[in-house]
Amino acid sequence: MVGLSTRPRPILDAFKSVGSAVALAGSVVTSAVGWGIFTAQEGNALTGLIGAIPGAVALVTAVLAAFGVVKASEPLVTPVASPHDNSGNVLTPAGS
Repeated sequence: MVGLSTRPRPILDAFKSVGSAVALAGSVVTSAVGWGIFTAQEGNALTGLIGAIPGAVALVTAVLAAFGVVKASEPLVTPVASPHDNSGNVLTPAGS
């Protein structure tokens, strides 16, 4: 069996990039407090604000799901456990 598909997964990739950005921003704030650029109180405020970003992303996703955007797009861009074409034929990697 060949490994997982390498098809693009834009919705999942967006969540991963948000998570990476939040982690990077948190590290920058922590470093800035350590270097004395921000006070501890300012660092706490910024960290709290950064912590709200994943919640905002979840809210936007919930709204999109309510309108069917995610439901309509996810099957088109995400591989499934048992992929088939529109005719019901099983899709297999080339050369297998």
